[in-house]
Amino acid sequence: MRFTFRLYLYWVSIFLVFYVGIIVVVAFLWSVEVNLWQAALVFFIVGMIPPAIITYYFSKRLDYMESDDPEPPSFSGQKTVLFHFNGRTECPFDEVMQRIDRQWIISYSDRKKNILKFRTDARMTSWGLGGYLKMEDKEKILVIIYPIYPRSKREKLMVDQLLQLMKSVLG
Repeated sequence: MRFTFRLYLYWVSIFLVFYVGIIVVVAFLWSVEVNLWQAALVFFIVGMIPPAIITYYFSKRLDYMESDDPEPPSFSGQKTVLFHFNGRTECPFDEVMQRIDRQWIISYSDRKKNILKFRTDARMTSWGLGGYLKMEDKEKILVIIYPIYPRSKREKLMVDQLLQLMKSVLG
């Protein structure tokens, strides 16, 4: 299941829990009888359409993480850094992939092209970050970090922090 769809289901389930809780409280306190069809229609309008619009708004960035597109991303708010890497094995890309896998969620990898896409976890307070890594040769790694929600000041700070963490992970 694609991450975009899982994120949509996550938001719908949160809306559903709150919606059912409100219906139970209203029905209990005021002894209001709830019509099932009306309740389902209201949930569809209020609980399914807004998460669909929000998910669609971020879908380009979210879908890029899992796509097999080898080109680097060109999103607003992204930062690019070229790291020097001293591998300890004969397969430096596998070593990089193992280090990234310990810290973040790998969403796509291509060993032939030495490309890796990864992301941080999405939470209630943050949409997370996406990352693109390409090993240009055995010692140079191009890393691009981009926020899912580029207008967030918090996520801009997280991009800088992730680049610092990336420096320590690859260093």
